[in-house]
Amino acid sequence: MTFKRLLLIFFVAGFSFSCNKKSNGGAVPTPTPTPTPNPSINPATLSLPVTGAQVRASISYTGIANVHPRLLYTNAELNTIKLAAQTDLFAKPTYDDIIIRANALLSSSILDYGLDGAGLRITNIHTICNDQIPYLVLAYQFTGDTRYALRCWQQLDRMCSYPDWGANRHFLDAGIAAKGVALALDGLHGYLTAAQRNRLYSAVKSFVLQPGKTQIETGTGAWKWYQSTNNWNGICHGGMIMASLAAYEMDSVFLGNVIALAANNMMGYIQTLNPDGASEEGMSYWSYGLSNTYLALEAMKRVIGGTYGLTNVEGLRKTGAFPYLVSGPVGTATFGDDYLYVGKNNRFLSHFWFSKFYQDPVMAKTHYDRCLSINSNRTVKMNSWTDLLFYDRTLVNQGSSMTIPTYGYVKGVEYGYLFENTSDETSLYAGIHAGNNNASHGHLDAGSFFIQALGETWAQGNLGLETPYPSDYFTLTQPSYNDAPTTSATNRGRFYYYRVRTEAKNCLVFNPDARPEQNPAGVATVSNQANDNAGGFFILNMTSPYSRDVSAYKRGIKLNRIRQTIMVQDEFTPGSNSTVYWIMQSPATDGAQISTDGKTLTMLKNGKTFYARLVSPSNASFTVVDRSTTSINYLSETLPIFSSIMAGKNSINTWYGKVQVKMTGVPAGTPVTVRIDFLPNLTTSALPISSLDSWTTVN
Repeated sequence: MTFKRLLLIFFVAGFSFSCNKKSNGGAVPTPTPTPTPNPSINPATLSLPVTGAQVRASISYTGIANVHPRLLYTNAELNTIKLAAQTDLFAKPTYDDIIIRANALLSSSILDYGLDGAGLRITNIHTICNDQIPYLVLAYQFTGDTRYALRCWQQLDRMCSYPDWGANRHFLDAGIAAKGVALALDGLHGYLTAAQRNRLYSAVKSFVLQPGKTQIETGTGAWKWYQSTNNWNGICHGGMIMASLAAYEMDSVFLGNVIALAANNMMGYIQTLNPDGASEEGMSYWSYGLSNTYLALEAMKRVIGGTYGLTNVEGLRKTGAFPYLVSGPVGTATFGDDYLYVGKNNRFLSHFWFSKFYQDPVMAKTHYDRCLSINSNRTVKMNSWTDLLFYDRTLVNQGSSMTIPTYGYVKGVEYGYLFENTSDETSLYAGIHAGNNNASHGHLDAGSFFIQALGETWAQGNLGLETPYPSDYFTLTQPSYNDAPTTSATNRGRFYYYRVRTEAKNCLVFNPDARPEQNPAGVATVSNQANDNAGGFFILNMTSPYSRDVSAYKRGIKLNRIRQTIMVQDEFTPGSNSTVYWIMQSPATDGAQISTDGKTLTMLKNGKTFYARLVSPSNASFTVVDRSTTSINYLSETLPIFSSIMAGKNSINTWYGKVQVKMTGVPAGTPVTVRIDFLPNLTTSALPISSLDSWTTVN
């Protein structure tokens, strides 16, 4: 998601121009038309829901008709970017990278139609519209070189010949396609002939806008994406809005109606960011969904003159900070179907659009500093091509980086975190995930925890997703959570995949068999939390996610700053005689040593040593399951269940082994306490066990 180097180009000072196609294929500068306001309805006076007539009246008010480019930048702004590429060492590598990528595309093959292995997605549409069109269009705008425009048109011309863009099967593809067409219609407007523009519009109307409009109005479609509150909503509606604004003059009545329908449906999605700006879907889907969303909102502001209140949502105003609130010193927490962001230079980045749109100098400086830190070993510092468009050096210079608190709970993603301090990347860090297992793209991971210390990750609470998604990845499996115990696995699907199961998290597992190990509808909630200079903790009520196996269950995580100790404590009462596993995924199992009494685990990573101490129960001991490059680390009870039906279906978790504590014959109705301390110095003695109900920051 970062971008590389670029060649410098000439800059015509004080002269704004767009590139128009001549008969000989060259580009000539022509003056940009100056929008003349034609008052009709001030969009600032309107709020959702709006009608197509109100959208048309708003566009009439702005007087932006027939001006291109207009969605994301003006010619004057492009000239400012080109000047920055000559003088700003932070911006130049991203500018250069756009040209480099575009140059590589000049000799690449034109991509054809084809479905993925699931027979669902048109993978090449995502490649074309996310990884090709933005670079080719910007390279053309930056240089005036028509080779980029021609290559972009050639690919889009082929795409117009596809039998469909996925609207009646997987509308996400259609939303992505609409964004790509919008960027080309707007950014290549002066290059494309009227016939070429008409071909693009005809395709996007028949393949995206008309079926999308019909599905919204009739409540039909393969999946009701327009009623969703996840990333689909922003991608699909955002793409429709962008395409409609780019082509508006070509079919103003129809397109005004499409814009109104799409804008009216986006509020529910944007409101899910309340109150803290977080997404339950985790980082990759947060960024993915908002990428189309914020581009559409930017285009609405510029062409319509406002967003009808969509950008007034407090969660959207705050969401630019989301990646930084769930990041520790050397990694970003990951939930559900997300990738892994382990290591200082792999933490997740935000986008400059949030600071630019809201004129927030603190967010601008925060993102700038994080780009420099995270990409310190890379040439390109910015997060994306959109960062170059919305980078404002003046805003950056006005701000100071936000101070991340040493303790916080991020609502929406339901993540609690504790820092020893925020000034030292070697300091202790602990995080814990609560929330709903039924979250969009959620796994069975309630209560999973993350531990960083000494500049390394020692406990990784999620192993990521299966990618590309297998055809049965979202299939409901049998047996279900509340079925009778069974070792029969006959209906392959989501809860058979190792990375989705609780045994691939940092959680307890009760009586493992073919069933899901947590309740897929279970919700973990915070029952208590505290923080002061001495330490902090979170206590979760875990009874709901484990409703089949326990009558009561709480999990606590504490960071004692004075003693430099992280404590994970479970208190549960089994509903039946049980086998119980305490499990932790770790990249530090190579060479790990267990003391002769089984109570102390010594972990080694990059020359650093970190310890885990099993304080309770007294009759339990650590075991280590080594990482493997060939096999999946199912538990001994579940391996024979899934080894055949899931053969070749799971990705290998090459870098992660497991630390386990296995407890057998745990009697029904008997309260059990499991406590494990993590610390960098084994000479620190263990504190006496205190019940979770009596926890303080220091006991």
